[in-house]
Amino acid sequence: MKRMILLVTAVLLCIAAGAQQRFSCSFKMVDNVSGKTVAEGKGFVQDECYRLETDWMKVYCNGKDRWIYSPGSDELVIEKNDVSFLKDISVSKAADGSAVVMYDTYTITLTGIKEAAEPWSATFFIIDPESFGDDTIITDLR
Repeated sequence: MKRMILLVTAVLLCIAAGAQQRFSCSFKMVDNVSGKTVAEGKGFVQDECYRLETDWMKVYCNGKDRWIYSPGSDELVIEKNDVSFLKDISVSKAADGSAVVMYDTYTITLTGIKEAAEPWSATFFIIDPESFGDDTIITDLR
């Protein structure tokens, strides 16, 4: 699961590096072997910050640290944001404004890419561990 989220993150950041610096979009990740959709949701990017939301995971990053929250297991993992793998990712943009990346056995398609007119606040890209209850498992790996 973490690998899939990092791959979607890579796609979002590559698009940000190549075009708009502040945008939102929808994404869909398909496993080419099974043909099944393995992740879909919304993404938000502002410079080096990003936020991904799916039904089963939320990933927030302020450029320095990354918070990965899984509602199903009620677990939050906090780690340093490592984007060194970005050098191996390439993204192609289609004429309709969507973007597609093929990586390993996955295809990720970004649609509805919209430049954000106003910047999001810094707190939009942070999960506050204090906002969770006592039952939430919080692992800080920073």
